[in-house]
Amino acid sequence: MSIGGFLRRSIYWTNDFLHGSPVGKHYRDIHTILSDEKRGKQLQAESLKNLLEFAKKHSAFYSQYDSNDITSFPIVNKNILIANHDKVAVKAEDIPEQKTKEIYVQRTSGSTGTPFAVPADTRKRNRRIAELKYFGMLGGFKSHEKLGQCRVWTKWHNKSKKQQFMENILAINISKMDNDTVKNLVETVKNEHVVALLGYANWFDQIAQYLGEHPTPLPSLKVIFTGSEMLKEQTRSELKRLIGCNVLERYSNEEQGILGQQSAKGEYEYYLNHASYYFEILKLDEDKPADPGELGRIVITDLYNYAFPLIRYDTGDTAIMAEGNKLSHGWQYISKLYGRRLDLIFDTNGNPVQPMALARILKNLKGIIQWQFIQTGEHEYKIRLNMEENISTKECEAELRELLGERAEISVEMVKEIPILASGKRKPVVNEWKKQ
Repeated sequence: MSIGGFLRRSIYWTNDFLHGSPVGKHYRDIHTILSDEKRGKQLQAESLKNLLEFAKKHSAFYSQYDSNDITSFPIVNKNILIANHDKVAVKAEDIPEQKTKEIYVQRTSGSTGTPFAVPADTRKRNRRIAELKYFGMLGGFKSHEKLGQCRVWTKWHNKSKKQQFMENILAINISKMDNDTVKNLVETVKNEHVVALLGYANWFDQIAQYLGEHPTPLPSLKVIFTGSEMLKEQTRSELKRLIGCNVLERYSNEEQGILGQQSAKGEYEYYLNHASYYFEILKLDEDKPADPGELGRIVITDLYNYAFPLIRYDTGDTAIMAEGNKLSHGWQYISKLYGRRLDLIFDTNGNPVQPMALARILKNLKGIIQWQFIQTGEHEYKIRLNMEENISTKECEAELRELLGERAEISVEMVKEIPILASGKRKPVVNEWKKQ
């Protein structure tokens, strides 16, 4: 624990207390629910009942449903919610604890090839902050210690210098995964005494390889949190061996928040955030509960977003659910999670490019319903776009060329639908050219 981290943490929680503990109350509620399944299920059931009653009353999309039985509500996905966005959304004046008329909009990066904008009310935003602090603590990281946040930072998504200072965050841009970027990151962790790293799972493949070739002691680093894709087991083992810190995968998405996380005391199970979400595992080919030990679809109800009720939301992921144990305090947990894997592509200089860099660019360009990016040659790329209307793609091409290099030859193909794989998922990033 650092003095700087302690002071920032003390200032934060004191300020939160003086303003009525909008985050602290959620933090304590999450702890209460997750540490006691019996009491937790009672509180979860109350939250679910309140959400369903609210949605029926204030969301035009859900007004036709009379029952409080969640199985009577429809299963929805991104495309359904996008098509019915205005009907699902709730007016600001009807949302409890909403402080402003302005509703925050959480934009997903479109890792499935379908960008998605989800309104989030004040209470939901505070819940997400509490989740970050609580699950960080479970992983051995206290909030406001030095955190290296490795992501694709763009002009649409950034933190001010003041934010970085107050939150004790180092914003590390990893749009490209070349050796210079990895070297700079490792040196930053060492020199800045970073306590935790948070980033995309496939990025840590590069770090493990670099540290294997250039052993570098990183004594300050206590935990690595990964997300977006499943981490390779070899990468996890190498990082633990080379650094000596815990490596924990998070199950999360941008439209909801932290859904679950591996435990530092466990193996590879994902302990779920039952405090904020209601989980269902349904059969792959029908809307019925999967049998114990059976692979099924993950369907999630967000208990705290009243601005845009996400009820029975099919995430597109699959998993196997297991009965509770001591580590989960009796709650069911995911014993096997099947996340999305993205193809790796290369820029015109032969450097690997973070697939999420494409998503970060494309989610902010107006009119895109779905996209698919394909590398067809050493300098040749194709982007397939399903767009709402005939909008110029010049900005899109310019942003991609800045990422890939000026020699990039980018062709644009307008389509009405992105092809679906046999698994039922769309593959947003494809490499048809394999680097020799």
